[in-house]
Amino acid sequence: MADAANGTVAKRFGMTRENFILDPVLDSRCFARDDIPIHDIASGLDIDVVTGLAPKRFVKGPYGAGKTHTLMRTMDELSKLTKIHYIRIECPDLTRKSRFHDLYREGIMRTMGQDFVLGLMEEVIKKVGFRSRDDLRIELKKWFQDEEIAKAAEQLYNPNFDRLKLWRWISGVSLSRADLDLLGQTQDLTETEAARLADVIVLLGRLSRELRQETLVLILDEMERLKDIAGETINTFVSGFTRLVDPNQTSVSVLIGASAAVESEMVEIFSGNGPVTSRLGSDAMIEIPALHDPDVNGFVERVTAYLRDPAFDLSGAVTKAQAAAAEKVTNKTFPFSAEAIEALKTKAQLLTPRAITLQMTRALGRAHRMNKPVITTDCIA
Repeated sequence: MADAANGTVAKRFGMTRENFILDPVLDSRCFARDDIPIHDIASGLDIDVVTGLAPKRFVKGPYGAGKTHTLMRTMDELSKLTKIHYIRIECPDLTRKSRFHDLYREGIMRTMGQDFVLGLMEEVIKKVGFRSRDDLRIELKKWFQDEEIAKAAEQLYNPNFDRLKLWRWISGVSLSRADLDLLGQTQDLTETEAARLADVIVLLGRLSRELRQETLVLILDEMERLKDIAGETINTFVSGFTRLVDPNQTSVSVLIGASAAVESEMVEIFSGNGPVTSRLGSDAMIEIPALHDPDVNGFVERVTAYLRDPAFDLSGAVTKAQAAAAEKVTNKTFPFSAEAIEALKTKAQLLTPRAITLQMTRALGRAHRMNKPVITTDCIA
């Protein structure tokens, strides 16, 4: 947005971008909430990792409260404490009759990617090396602890083998009879049970730990998109998730994020005392609520500090703003007046980070169009 006299919004107010909208992945280093104990959450996960467990957590709260931001910042903190490989998997849009198989194929495996999955399998091949056929199968079965996957992985010894066929099979895509025969399989994974697919994920977590000394962490985010799954197939999701979050499953860490303003709105798969939540236990539940009124001030100040251009003459801008406005302006609150921040709180129906940053952005645009040197209460619609 340009202005002939004052240039862009960013230039006028000394920002590095034109708005206050935070990307939970790209802006994870800016965690503007001080009411969420990120370090404590990361430390709890680390304790599980160093004791040979695979931590599982369920992060819930209203839409826009910052669940994804919390998860990503937690990964940044956890990576400082222990060696992890984390993958954020955003739930794809699924139909009412979708099965866990669809989440596995279109969400989990697609995001993990061919290079990561087949890379682990090829590292096993290098470890085992060349052996007689019988010894080879014995050793591969020891590593994979799965006869079907061991048979399929044998093809990686063949220099003429098309790796895409193995990837398509293990990622849950339907294969032709000829390709199944080549991989030594009687059926593809579209016909298997959901728990079997979960076991494949667990296997990859175990290989990651044994081969690379990394704990595989799956962030299964935006799981509220499963709310429309019909009764016919919901049991496949319960079966798959139950296997993944079982306390005795110690190979892959699973962090689940889902939005719900109140408990009654929670996706059925994760509601009440069902099989999934009962296995997680109350200690694994992390609530990310809306902000409380007093915490909004600090949140706004930290977001503006994060987005402030370090080359900007802040003192000069504040002096100019103080002379032009009848409201309180300080280095901490700029480009907002203290009164404008208070007015922001009345505009958001729920004080979530997403709603607040949206209101901040709209006020920013109005102040710019009004040629103001600071955002005052009359800029808050």
